[in-house]
Amino acid sequence: MKKVVLLVSTLILVLIIILTLKQEGTPEWGRYQTEYFKEQLANLQIELGSVRDDNEKQKLLAEIESYRQRKPEIVNLTLPNGETERCKTCHIGIEEISNSHPSDTMGCAVCHGGNPLSLDKTTAHAQMNGGGHPGSLDVASLSCGGTGPSGVACHSGNQDLAKNQVDTVKTSIMSTKAGELSVVRRMFGIDKTTEVPGLDKVVGAYHYPNPLQGRPNEEVFQQDCLSQCHQSTGDLHLNLKNPQSATAQPATASNEKVQANGCEACHVLTNPTHTYIGNDPTIQENQSGRGMVHRLTTQIPYTQCNQCHNQGTHDPIKMKLSARSDIDKVTRDWQAGDLTWTDRVRDYYLPGEVFARCEVSLDCIDCHTKLDTMGDGEFYTSQHEAVHIQCLYCHGTKEKLPQTKKIESPNELAVQMQRQITNPNFPTLKIGDEILVSAKGEELAFLRHSGEDWIQSSRVTGKPFKIPLVIGSACEQNPEEQGADSCHKCHDRTAENP
Repeated sequence: MKKVVLLVSTLILVLIIILTLKQEGTPEWGRYQTEYFKEQLANLQIELGSVRDDNEKQKLLAEIESYRQRKPEIVNLTLPNGETERCKTCHIGIEEISNSHPSDTMGCAVCHGGNPLSLDKTTAHAQMNGGGHPGSLDVASLSCGGTGPSGVACHSGNQDLAKNQVDTVKTSIMSTKAGELSVVRRMFGIDKTTEVPGLDKVVGAYHYPNPLQGRPNEEVFQQDCLSQCHQSTGDLHLNLKNPQSATAQPATASNEKVQANGCEACHVLTNPTHTYIGNDPTIQENQSGRGMVHRLTTQIPYTQCNQCHNQGTHDPIKMKLSARSDIDKVTRDWQAGDLTWTDRVRDYYLPGEVFARCEVSLDCIDCHTKLDTMGDGEFYTSQHEAVHIQCLYCHGTKEKLPQTKKIESPNELAVQMQRQITNPNFPTLKIGDEILVSAKGEELAFLRHSGEDWIQSSRVTGKPFKIPLVIGSACEQNPEEQGADSCHKCHDRTAENP
């Protein structure tokens, strides 16, 4: 009996040694690919069980057999400029970043940096832009603002200001935090106007010396207010349970915090745990600090904005944020699909805030324009000065229709910028179309005049909304006082009385 036990133990030990040697002999990229093939096979088998059409079944069976036959191999991606990258040897299932940034022509290193020919993880990831977050503003000039493989400038160095988002976003009021600095200084009686002496877009609010002139809360103000922002690695609210994780494991994050990363904070959609749910086998599903998938979007729903905004009420005297009591519910609403009116009112507006009904039906980016959110190159110390859009730009006044322009050439900026629209339901802009224009000259292609109708297309869903005009209505507002604040004197819904 002892001999049998000894023999079995020896065989098990030999088997373990053989498996260990085999695993050590398999490169890491080979294990990633094998894992990916197994996962795809499992998904296809599940899909096959629910298909009834014979032709679809045959297609799935052929795809299943193809995955069964696949063996790990080095993936060489040769770009139009002749350079070769091997990133997808490991990142085999990663999603295309966007239609306007196809990997077969752009590659990966143009944004991420690193050493794309190496198959060693440490070497390949050395000198990556932002350590995997190329949208961080401290490296955006190298990534988003760099030059494509064809030599064409990306989001910097263009003749048209609107194409230089990397340059303008750094001077936006969300990046400089100049508005917060100005408001608090005025509340303390330090400044009489919105102008902050010595503050400019180079210095920025965080680096402004003695912002409260030595008052007791000054250090807290600098650390918890001026340094915290979605444009500059500020901390985000994290819901630790991943609702989409197959293993239901809690999310983990370095230092138990998730930080926003510049361009990615808006253009890469996240779930409440900031965890990845895509097909790249190299990314753990419970590792926080990631977008849901490797995908850029310009369809930014208000739920994405809520990861930074509408978090609670600020007390500038105590320098304290009181988180709203329903914050977990608000952060979970990202997955609720077409949210109800009640949901949107609650998510959008804190008690005491005033809004018009149209502001609830629309998403943030349906009003806040490109130059609003990403800056126009100017330096502002108040939100009122920075915001480009006003109610009258869409609705007109008692005496005037909204200002428009007609598209006359395919080379016009509004037509060219359509390439950045990721919404397939967004109406294509054509020669002869009449679009609205802001008083600052910004072309608003999502607002159009067609025949008798004035239409706004949702930049998130593409859903059309008919714009009611002030002219011919019962509005009694002075045309010279038709900013948002003036309109809210009558259009004064609140969260308590929506």
